[in-house]
Amino acid sequence: MNRPLLLSGLLLGALSVAACDRVFQRPADTDTASVDIADVTDAEPAEAEAELPVRAESTSAGATIDWEAARRDLASRSLDEREGSFQVASGGDAPPVPVFLPSGPVSAQGGETAIRFQPTSDGYYAFFPGEAYDIIVNGTNVVIAEPGATAAPRGDDYRFQPTTTGAQVAFSKYGADYLIEFECKTLVDDLPACVTEDEAVGFARSLEISGTR
Repeated sequence: MNRPLLLSGLLLGALSVAACDRVFQRPADTDTASVDIADVTDAEPAEAEAELPVRAESTSAGATIDWEAARRDLASRSLDEREGSFQVASGGDAPPVPVFLPSGPVSAQGGETAIRFQPTSDGYYAFFPGEAYDIIVNGTNVVIAEPGATAAPRGDDYRFQPTTTGAQVAFSKYGADYLIEFECKTLVDDLPACVTEDEAVGFARSLEISGTR
């Protein structure tokens, strides 16, 4: 055998193996920088959620009732005039507001649901059924006010407002608030049109003081 040829073959094989190792050799892993906890702590903080302003809540309180004026006005009515649809309790058992009711007896029309009167913790509720509409009279001593706002002046004005079911009239007297609601039983062109402003305000003005403490 020719030794120079054998050595050349061995040398060629070694070079081929070395070349393959270089081709398939896995690249060195890149150095991963260690993360220091302090670096994370000192990093820019994430944007905080915007804080919504805290809005002050409305408050409610009991109104100051002028009971002396209410008793004086009730005393000015004769006993016959005081005869109404309900027997209103007096003294400590009376509702916490002066009671306004229709000046004369009221009866349910057409055999409908009977009239009702119910004292409540802050006032009273009275229900009068009718043919075209039902009437609800509410009295309350609760005053709703925004914090820091001064109480609105109270007078004898009657405030009319149409509603989705009819209409309502509000007024204030002796420091208490009253709301008369008219609930229509039929609609005209899908709208409640059972009572006019003059009729609603006229009914509210006809109410008389019928009970007090």
